[in-house]
Amino acid sequence: MDTVSFLKRLGALLGLALLQVLFLNRINLFGYVTPLFYIWLIVRSDTSMSRSSVLLWSFFLGLAIDLSTGTPGMHAASATLLGLVQPPLINLFVTHDRRDVIRPGRISMGQGAFAGYIFVATVIHHMTYFLLRSIPLEDWFVLVAKVVLSSLLTFVIMLVVDISFSKSDRSRHPVK
Repeated sequence: MDTVSFLKRLGALLGLALLQVLFLNRINLFGYVTPLFYIWLIVRSDTSMSRSSVLLWSFFLGLAIDLSTGTPGMHAASATLLGLVQPPLINLFVTHDRRDVIRPGRISMGQGAFAGYIFVATVIHHMTYFLLRSIPLEDWFVLVAKVVLSSLLTFVIMLVVDISFSKSDRSRHPVK
């Protein structure tokens, strides 16, 4: 990874960690719904990154959230698991003829494939995080509600952000 892309990724990691800790963690709708948007960095990691790089970035992103929120390794564990399954998930949702180097998004993967990919990735991350957070497990209903509702909110936010970025990219670089 060259210096410029490393610094961009580091800036994104710090920006997403700050956004999550300072703003998004304060959202707690109905006691169940908290968007965990910081996984955007992991979900959008392109396929040219080595698997170990994705795992390291995922771990350090989760660790930054853990250190800021006092959660003992819950975010690091769930983010690292997402980093582990991210490459196979992309392969699951991308057709064989489009597997060159892909930066996951609606434009590169197609709307349906990208939506499916981020939905499954979000559910995997959120299920891991909320399961770790609710040990010892006392109420399955609360766990399922937190996973489902937080996953849906995070999923919608990711779709909106991707639509916003793809529109701004098109206005800066019009298709000829």
